[in-house]
Amino acid sequence: MPNEPMPASDVIDELNSQWNSSNVTEPNYIEVTGANDPLRFNLNRADYIIGRAGSPEIQEVPIANYKYGNRTYRVALELYTKNSRQRLYNLMREVRRVCHARVHSLTNFQRITFNNFTEDNSEQANVWVGTIDIELQNNAVLLEIT
Repeated sequence: MPNEPMPASDVIDELNSQWNSSNVTEPNYIEVTGANDPLRFNLNRADYIIGRAGSPEIQEVPIANYKYGNRTYRVALELYTKNSRQRLYNLMREVRRVCHARVHSLTNFQRITFNNFTEDNSEQANVWVGTIDIELQNNAVLLEIT
C-alpha cells in the first residue's frame, strides 16, 4: 500500500524549492508535527515560516457510489518577521505566487490553493505575524483500500 501524503511537508518542500529570493529573501522553514511542540527560533537570524496541519486536516467526501471521493487537506503556515509589516506582506505575496504558479505541479496532490491570509494584530513589540491557510485537493480518488 502506498504511503499517505504529508500535506505540511509537501507544502514546505514546494516553497523551499520554488522560492524566488530576488522577490524577498528566503525564510527558514519549520514543520510542527504536534500541537504542543514548543517553538524556538531566532528572528535575529532570519524570518520563519512555520508549517502545521490545518483544521480539519483531512476532509473526505464520497461521491456517487462511495467508491470514489474528494479529499481536501489543509495546511496552516505561520509567518514571523521582525523586519517590518511590509516584509510580512512581501513574504505572504511570495507564498501566494508559488501557490498560483505551481497550482497543478505537486506530486501527491492535484491542486494547491492559497485560501486566505490573516495578520495577527496582538501586541507584540516589533514582531509581525501572519497566518496563511493553504488547501490541497485530490478529487475523484479511489476510496477503497485493497
